[in-house]
Amino acid sequence: MLRKLLALLLVTAALPQWTSAQQVTDYPEDYLSPAFHAGRRNAVREQMPKNSVAIFFASQTRNRSNDVDFIYAQNKNFYYLTGLQEPNAMLLLFKEPVTINDKTGTEFLFVQPRNPAREMWTGKILGVDGVKAKLQPENVFTHEQFTYGSFDFSKVDSVMTNLYNENILSKYYGRSGLDPLSRMAQLVDSAITTNKKPNAVRTIGTILRNLRAIKQPEEIALIEKAVVMSTEGHNGVIRAIKPGMTEYQAQAVMEYYFKKNGAEYPGYPSINGSAENSCVLHYETNQRLMKDGDLLLSDCAAEYHGYSADVTRTIPVNGKFSPEQKIIYELVLEAQDSAFVQCKAGNASNEPHKAAVRVITRGLKQLGLISTDAEVRTYFPHGTSHGLGLDVHDPNPAKLEPGAVFTVEPGIYIAPGSKCDKKWWSIGVRIEDDILITPDGGYRNLSAGSPRTVAEIEKMAKQKSIFK
Repeated sequence: MLRKLLALLLVTAALPQWTSAQQVTDYPEDYLSPAFHAGRRNAVREQMPKNSVAIFFASQTRNRSNDVDFIYAQNKNFYYLTGLQEPNAMLLLFKEPVTINDKTGTEFLFVQPRNPAREMWTGKILGVDGVKAKLQPENVFTHEQFTYGSFDFSKVDSVMTNLYNENILSKYYGRSGLDPLSRMAQLVDSAITTNKKPNAVRTIGTILRNLRAIKQPEEIALIEKAVVMSTEGHNGVIRAIKPGMTEYQAQAVMEYYFKKNGAEYPGYPSINGSAENSCVLHYETNQRLMKDGDLLLSDCAAEYHGYSADVTRTIPVNGKFSPEQKIIYELVLEAQDSAFVQCKAGNASNEPHKAAVRVITRGLKQLGLISTDAEVRTYFPHGTSHGLGLDVHDPNPAKLEPGAVFTVEPGIYIAPGSKCDKKWWSIGVRIEDDILITPDGGYRNLSAGSPRTVAEIEKMAKQKSIFK
């Protein structure tokens, strides 16, 4: 027992230290500011039509099992506009000032009240005073203060929400109507149905997608931190990988670096697929024992203060690519480099994909894996880019411009049983990096801190690791 304890202490002492972002305050202080969220509300309001209201609801808690809920995740649009990370809340955003509960303004936030008995179990609830102090919205009330008579929705010409459709709002949040958000949604729905004006209900999704597609400097700073945490994790796996490890052990190494460096969560379920599992695009089981000669495709990234990275590296389990693995890997790398060339302001957002497809189509034809252009989708079935931000698949602008953040991730997946020589089977390769369009019209690879070339990966695989 003493030997085990000493070994544990030695390992713990040897764990790498995060020095470039070591927290020195009691709690992190680099969250988005109240001014950022106020600026986003103003940006939405500027694009709203005259005499309109936009309605946003917080996410509700979701039960996992018996008395255990899933970890709470706020509705991303609601967080973008308010910064609030609590359920049972609603935001009313008006184009012109109105009066509600004797308060006049253009924004009204209804939140859950303080509850000391509940807070003893789940942590502090901000309440009205806490929300005012921390987030500084214009007008704040408890959700009990929103009643049927709070505002006459027939006075506005249009109601905008990205939740409303032919089904009533209350059905979106539950059927009992007993929880606070369902009660507010039912009241809103009842008020909206009394408004018989043409086109009274519109979507606000387009406005939010266009705004979120171009990141503000504060958002870029958080994305960069998430990306650095992610590349640290990938580098840790490259150094630690060896035959005899399991996929879940590679995941554990990866996510250790995320949490060690301050990430609240993984940005999405970690994908660690070896051998035939590398050919499953969203493989999440991560249970296989990895063997000499396998490839490991790790698509994993950290989420920091609500913003996610998205990084993929494909590495040899034994530290050295086989000839066939190297051929496919370098074809994907060439496709990614070709896509990078198209990452410039003014280009359509699908230009990187077109460039990657051209390279992979040509390469697969030369290898005899396909004979026609259309067959490329057999081995490269997905797009090359998507937006990145509050959602790992965030909105992307139709044309690239400064502030756009997106992935470039070509791939080739040759599953066992494919109609080709068996020597190619179980080779799945994806290389994914996070790209920012810069003010000079060029781009910056935010995830360049993790190696991409065969030589760089094989060199890093030889480095020491406390996990090896």
